[in-house]
Amino acid sequence: MSDRADKSDMQSALSELSADLQDQDENYVVCPYDKVHRILPSRLALHLIRCARNNASIKLVRCPFNTTHMLKPDELQEHVASCDFRKVYARFKHADMLPPTEPTRAPVIDVVDSSENWDEEPPAPTYDPQAYCVRNPVIRYMHGGSASQRRDFRNSERIRLNKFK
Repeated sequence: MSDRADKSDMQSALSELSADLQDQDENYVVCPYDKVHRILPSRLALHLIRCARNNASIKLVRCPFNTTHMLKPDELQEHVASCDFRKVYARFKHADMLPPTEPTRAPVIDVVDSSENWDEEPPAPTYDPQAYCVRNPVIRYMHGGSASQRRDFRNSERIRLNKFK
């Protein structure tokens, strides 16, 4: 009896696995150059470029409405007549001939009355970092200048910083 139970458990596990694999297959697209290649639709365009380079002997042409549609040259006219993306292209190309769409209404926003008006605030003086450093005990360094100018600056800084002691 245990053999039968083990077999049924194994069969149920295999059926679940095959169902999962079939679900995964629905998410993939088959490459027109090599039927073994299965690609996510979001990566198909990049894959087609690489696969076309690797399979230069296979001559396929692109659909004018969707670049991921690759076909044999003799199938192109039939595909162009029935391509689903033809409608999208026609809608894009002749957008001015389409009936006007009803404008969407903007959401109504409640305006809250307030006595605060930022334009009437008193003007504040702008911040001047150089003036702040001169008035406070901040160590400054002179960038550039000649050696004599840097020496004079260091001497004046020593005098300025000693005033704060």
